[in-house]
Amino acid sequence: MSGPEAYSEEALLGSVLQDPRRALEVRGWLRAADFANPWRQEIYRVLVDHHLYAHPSVLAAPPQQRVQVLGRLVLENLHARATADGWASTADWRQVAAYVTSLPASVPKAANATQYGRVVAQASLERTVGAQGQFAEQAVLAAVLARPEEGARLAGWLKAADFQDPWLGQMYKALVEEKLYAHPAVTIRASPAERQQVLARMLYEQLQHKAADERWTVPASAWPAVAQQIHALTTTQQVPHPEHAAQLGQRVLQTSIQQQVAQGSWRVENTLRVPGAPAAEMQINTMLGALQQLEDRWEQAMGRVEAVGAVLAPQTIPRPEMAFTEDAVLSSLLRDPGQLEQVGRWLRAEDFTQPGRAQLFTALQDAVTHRGAVDPALLVWDAHRRGTAGPGSLAPEQVWAMYQEGQPGIAHGGGRQLVEASIVHHVRSATSAINAAVGDPTAAPGMVIGTARGHLQHASAQAARLTQATWSTARTGPGVR
Repeated sequence: MSGPEAYSEEALLGSVLQDPRRALEVRGWLRAADFANPWRQEIYRVLVDHHLYAHPSVLAAPPQQRVQVLGRLVLENLHARATADGWASTADWRQVAAYVTSLPASVPKAANATQYGRVVAQASLERTVGAQGQFAEQAVLAAVLARPEEGARLAGWLKAADFQDPWLGQMYKALVEEKLYAHPAVTIRASPAERQQVLARMLYEQLQHKAADERWTVPASAWPAVAQQIHALTTTQQVPHPEHAAQLGQRVLQTSIQQQVAQGSWRVENTLRVPGAPAAEMQINTMLGALQQLEDRWEQAMGRVEAVGAVLAPQTIPRPEMAFTEDAVLSSLLRDPGQLEQVGRWLRAEDFTQPGRAQLFTALQDAVTHRGAVDPALLVWDAHRRGTAGPGSLAPEQVWAMYQEGQPGIAHGGGRQLVEASIVHHVRSATSAINAAVGDPTAAPGMVIGTARGHLQHASAQAARLTQATWSTARTGPGVR
């Protein structure tokens, strides 16, 4: 191992050897098991856990000699432990002695011991959950088994359904949701080791009882493997800091949130397979409700209300132009403006893909609303005279041609097609942004939830217009206003 973690491990040991008082800054929260290197684990264990830093011979030595005295004590203790545990023959003690002697000289500033310790502890936590969080589920269970009172800190916001492994989910359900961690047979025990042993046995028995009661299809040959899995979770190597159960649970919930948001995005996208996406609004609103629940659980997990943060920008998705349909709708409205009474309730300028058509639709709405009549030629010439025509504006000749080709009464059906195209575009933009957030390893759960909510709320508004358009066109036949 190399890099910041290895340097911090060596620097922390060197800081304590150089200034034994630095052990007081880390002894309460850093463990030997937090060190990735086995030899550095043993050095820290004898140096801090076995209190050599406060040995009388170290305290009595002159300051300039404490490094040598403490180093000699460390080597003596390491040799005694190696002999007792049977690994003395595998060690080159001259190399070990040279290594221990070199540690204090490699530290630029012993006062940074706490900072070195934090790097070691963080690296230890990352090893506990794995690079991608793949061990977090086992670590949560191991933490609750080792320290049952941690179950109370997880209850309410972490659920068995958040576990990807069904067996681990069932273990969590029995331990926390069914409150085995608080059973009197566990809490009455005096020593942590006894509580862990009793709780592990009760967990195994509870799983067997549930399997029989709920008729799980578990062969008898599988139960020894379950017992072995529970036993493995009780080993100290599973989680050096059981008091970090809440942090481990947050990692499990984070993975669950990412997966649930991705699945919800897929279900929303799936509504587009049916022409017109009639189920889009219902599915979007269902997902918005689920997002609210996930946000509530995440805020509870964090112990505070978390700011959602900036919403990730949606990926750019080209929107197909529907020139023929858009021209047909505008032509019909120019010829038969009375259709706007119905169509104007759900059709919007943004449903047109070309700026000039969008401007013409807005001008039509303004003319009907404020003047009650439409003169197509005057409409366009007036816009040009006032300088309100922007890039992509239609020429007066184009508008006049639309008017001449217009078919009264067909704006409802064509307008609905435009709204359908809008909902497809907005849903795909939303799911694209959601998938980008879910796939971003740096995006926190609050960011993922906020991105999904923001884009889905916009898509929901579009889907609501589609519902209005569907209801309106279902009752409006050709030529009927």
